[in-house]
Amino acid sequence: MAAAPVAHESASARTLAEATLPRRVRQVLERVLQEFRGDMDRQLQTVLLETEVSLSRAGSPVNDPKVEAAKFLSLNNLRTGQQRFSGRFLADIEAGLAGLLAPRRNHRLEEQQASVLGLTLLDDDAMSDQAILNNIASRIESRNSLALQLMGQRFGVLAGAPAFDGEHLPIGPYALCHALHDASGELEFPPHAKFELYRQFEKVLMALYSTLLEALNNKLASDGILPHLSFVPVRARPASAGSGSPRTTAAMPALGAGDGGPTPASRGAAGIDLPTLSMEGKGRANFMPAGMQPVPQAPHAPQEPGSAAPPKPTGLGAGFAALQNLLKRRRVLLAKLRPGGQDERVREPLQRDEVLGALQRMRANATKADTIGDFRQILLAQARQMHGHGVALSDPDSDTFELLALFLTQLKREMRKGSDGEALVERLRLPLLQLALRDHRFFVDASHPGRMLLDAVSRGGARWLGEDDADLQWLGLLQRAVATVQQDAEGAFDTFVEANQTLQSGLQALARKTEMSERRQVEAARGREKLEVARQRAGTEIARLLAGRSLPRFHAILMDQAWSDVLSLTHLRNGEHSAAWRELLDTTATIIDASTSSGQPHADPAFVARVQGALEQVGYHADDATAIARQLANGRAEDADLASRTELLVQLRARARLGEGNAAAPGTDLPTRNPLEEAAFQQLRALQEPAWVEFDEDADDTTVRRRLAWTSQHTLQTLVVNRRGLRTLSEDLDVLARKLAAGRMRVLDADIAPAETAWEATMASLQRIGENEGQQAREDGHGD
Repeated sequence: MAAAPVAHESASARTLAEATLPRRVRQVLERVLQEFRGDMDRQLQTVLLETEVSLSRAGSPVNDPKVEAAKFLSLNNLRTGQQRFSGRFLADIEAGLAGLLAPRRNHRLEEQQASVLGLTLLDDDAMSDQAILNNIASRIESRNSLALQLMGQRFGVLAGAPAFDGEHLPIGPYALCHALHDASGELEFPPHAKFELYRQFEKVLMALYSTLLEALNNKLASDGILPHLSFVPVRARPASAGSGSPRTTAAMPALGAGDGGPTPASRGAAGIDLPTLSMEGKGRANFMPAGMQPVPQAPHAPQEPGSAAPPKPTGLGAGFAALQNLLKRRRVLLAKLRPGGQDERVREPLQRDEVLGALQRMRANATKADTIGDFRQILLAQARQMHGHGVALSDPDSDTFELLALFLTQLKREMRKGSDGEALVERLRLPLLQLALRDHRFFVDASHPGRMLLDAVSRGGARWLGEDDADLQWLGLLQRAVATVQQDAEGAFDTFVEANQTLQSGLQALARKTEMSERRQVEAARGREKLEVARQRAGTEIARLLAGRSLPRFHAILMDQAWSDVLSLTHLRNGEHSAAWRELLDTTATIIDASTSSGQPHADPAFVARVQGALEQVGYHADDATAIARQLANGRAEDADLASRTELLVQLRARARLGEGNAAAPGTDLPTRNPLEEAAFQQLRALQEPAWVEFDEDADDTTVRRRLAWTSQHTLQTLVVNRRGLRTLSEDLDVLARKLAAGRMRVLDADIAPAETAWEATMASLQRIGENEGQQAREDGHGD
């Protein structure tokens, strides 16, 4: 294989025991190999089993004896060579680890140099093997690039060298495919059976590899190899100048491996964090009431494995105390509105461990309730039965129940009823309650893993989510993250960290895919813009050269459809300052003169040939180009019967023009913009960066969020894409400006998740209640 790493070939050692490695490096690699061997050995057996099943089902449609004999031989070799296959595969991987310190070789460069020195004949099967395995390795690498980056950095530390790329990583996809190629020789398969083995290997590895890389990265981190390596986004989220809205704060970060602290982040085309490698984390601004911002804290200490309670900085604790004060004011105001509704009896407070145990039993029994308040009533009723008297929650626990209930109630209003995201949020209610009781940072730190997980999951049920925004891979990531949390009956902090890290990693991969898709759409839109500009330029030059003269109808059609395409293509290729463009304008002037003058002699054959060549460049068949060239070059002097002209016109109308299907749709004539519409037009035209916008759909009275990815300053065409980076609208800027002025479109400061919007609304409501209660107290004081 051209791209397979064979660094171990330059080293004599085939095992870690024989390799000359530093003691600590050897110990780390042995643990990595042990972890890898345990997972991969089982998966290799699955690959062989699936291959055997597939080969057994395959057969010749005409019962060809040769085909049946080959199938029988393949199955027999598979059964007898299973152990040799697995042993050879794992031995190749160990050899790669043993050769970690060997010089890396660029096999593509070596092949190019070898091809200069001489040519060799290769077997077709060998070429097919190389192409198939390279494609498999490339696909696996593209789907796991983030984890491979982390792995390459850590293996670079072990080797004392620069980071390993995917092609040279000893346990990278190219190394695995190289080992598969070597191990398949133990089975002595014919080509068709070998290709089936490769197919089953890719199928199994696609499902396993991301989990395997995550486990190996965690193993290396626990061994002290870059334990705080994390992803930190690099692009700042655009915000409106001068806006004081909390929506302009930085987006939620991705939590680094082994680091409980927040890291800065921004959102890409799909509202998903776009990462880069970093070794440190920093804080972010949170939406909190005045006076509640946490004081700057030193980075959190690494979490000890197996510990459940995270550290609680004093600044964040003060933030929760401020939230408790707001809740107290809310209860005072509600008591005034509903006199006599409070129970003043003193009850025994429940210990937090007892509350958490009751919640754990509710989860085990699949207790159903509509709201967090209902869960609270069930918990207190069960505790009353156990204690034999009335009990109550402690003040911090009671405030946690109340605050989470307000938050989730507001979040439900921000989500579409019956959506997948709403169902996932429902499944997170009790785990989030357990987490919030243990760790009050959930309420005051937007970079908390529980908040980040909830934000990501809530997007799956947003009211503004379009039908074409849903992606099975994206929904699968959300479902797996929620399932990971549900599997832990205690709702531990570490579980949320693990689920959030896995989710963010997958979302970052989707963000890159979305960004690539959007970039392709923008490039295509720019191409359409250039074509439209070229067509406009061609039309302008034809009108200038006509100078008020009118062409015969037949020649006008040829000029507008055929020759206009020639002018547009030349303008696209060479520009208007080129000699080719000037020469073509002279040709156009000659054609117009021939079409508008009577009694002019036939054109020079060389001129006709030049016109024919220009037409052939835009895709006209030689016969059609010859007929059109004679008509254009000779003008009225060309003698052609009516049937010939009619046939030529039919062929022109049936033929696709240059760029047809990709050109921007012509705008309709609209009335003059009023002052409000003109202001909206200038606002949209002044946008320097892509912006998130919301449209009100007229058909079903719903709202959909899109991304205004590009605006043409020449043709005023726009490109609007969905969350997957796919084009949804190509409206004229004038049309969008009228929608904006009419209130059917809104330009957003940022792509805010429903959970973040719900939290902002909850905080704003509590602040208003606090301000009203304070104002009432001041008025009562003046009255006294």
